[in-house]
Amino acid sequence: MPWKQLGDNVFSRPLGENETFMKLLGDPGHSLQREHWALNFTAKIQPTGNFDNDGVFAARLRRAWAHLRFLYPSLAAEPEGNNVWYTVPSSKTELEDWVDKSFAVLSDAVSADEVMSTLKPTPYAQLYFLPKSREILGHTAHWRSDGVGSMILLDALLELLAQPDLPQDPWIAFPWGREITSLPPSVEEAAGVPVKPSSTQSAQAKKAFETFGLAAGAIGIPYLGDSTTIPTGTRCACTEFSPQTTEAVVKAVRSRNISVTAAVHASVAAANIHFANSSQRSKHYTSTVRFTLRPYMPPPYNGPEYAAMLLTTGWMAQVATTDDWETHARKYRQEYRTSISPDYLAGHREYAQRLCNLLQNLPETVDNPPSDVDISSIGVLEKWIRHEYGSSGSLIQVQAISVGLEVLTRQAICFVWTFRDRLNLRVVYNESFHAPEQMQAFAETVKNNLLEGLGIAEVD
Repeated sequence: MPWKQLGDNVFSRPLGENETFMKLLGDPGHSLQREHWALNFTAKIQPTGNFDNDGVFAARLRRAWAHLRFLYPSLAAEPEGNNVWYTVPSSKTELEDWVDKSFAVLSDAVSADEVMSTLKPTPYAQLYFLPKSREILGHTAHWRSDGVGSMILLDALLELLAQPDLPQDPWIAFPWGREITSLPPSVEEAAGVPVKPSSTQSAQAKKAFETFGLAAGAIGIPYLGDSTTIPTGTRCACTEFSPQTTEAVVKAVRSRNISVTAAVHASVAAANIHFANSSQRSKHYTSTVRFTLRPYMPPPYNGPEYAAMLLTTGWMAQVATTDDWETHARKYRQEYRTSISPDYLAGHREYAQRLCNLLQNLPETVDNPPSDVDISSIGVLEKWIRHEYGSSGSLIQVQAISVGLEVLTRQAICFVWTFRDRLNLRVVYNESFHAPEQMQAFAETVKNNLLEGLGIAEVD
């Protein structure tokens, strides 16, 4: 259903099935002041010229954030029950109040990674500036956007930030009330997914849903604690490849007719097998094959103006622990080359409904909770993020980018992307269930598996 006006300046629509699935994943952590799979994205920057003053830069970033809300109003939309609500600010005071609640300068924070471990759920998106580390950190519930969307949002924010004529007063500068035309529908509505799919479309939904059964009996890595252990903060273990090694990786995968994502996926599988208890190594490894739906959306929903919209999908894939790296890489190559068919998209509402029913009927505790490390590949970030914004007199250099999710379970996720010719691996995990040494060793093992599988040596 489209957005409807329900009162003065108040608009609402039902959450879509895909959004509901993400909320069902995230909301149980609220009782612990956490949110499972909340999305974090960071830019490490070097402002120069007129921007090289933390106070001036922070004030400018605050104004850009208010401007970004006008372009992407769902940043300020709030979920309640089965609906999402948006309120048009009726005064400068109301707009300033939202900015005060959603934007902060963390003058004492050492790094964005440290801040992420302390973040609490909020009803709207958040933006932080860390002067000490020169980092901009965005944070939102996953139902609002996804990895690719977060990169598009970051690009738009940096573009606004670098504008020489950025308005001093966002309340006066923009016709508030007109931003409602930019409120996104759910993916189901945007794609025209039928409420009652055809038998072929329903079969596609059933096929995708049944892949989750492959998780039964899958291997996992050792974890700390027991069934009574409470999750705390999300941490990360990172490693990167030099530009020379990254170039060698790209050449090697092309010569094998596979992708970097498929090769890294095979390397993550191998690391899971390596770290699994010896008694589990005869089992199988199951992980997620993820896709962005943006290229499959009709205009304008395939464009950057709908970055604050959840457009992600995927299914589970299984590999035998007895197969070698090359076999796994070719299996994943085939999975990632599977296109999103019109019937798959048309059955997506039913697929998401099945997943929601699954989550709502899970047992409260299980004897052997999943503890594998999954994968999510964002790709080459230069598709969305430039290296520099502004002009020589007022320049913002983007030195590094990172993206990840908060994790409240024993499972972890290895995020993969390339930026500035460097392949990056970032394993996010919960500190209650895994030690930093274990997860750093996991990340390095993935790196070594990739180099060994491709038959190349690391070059500094």
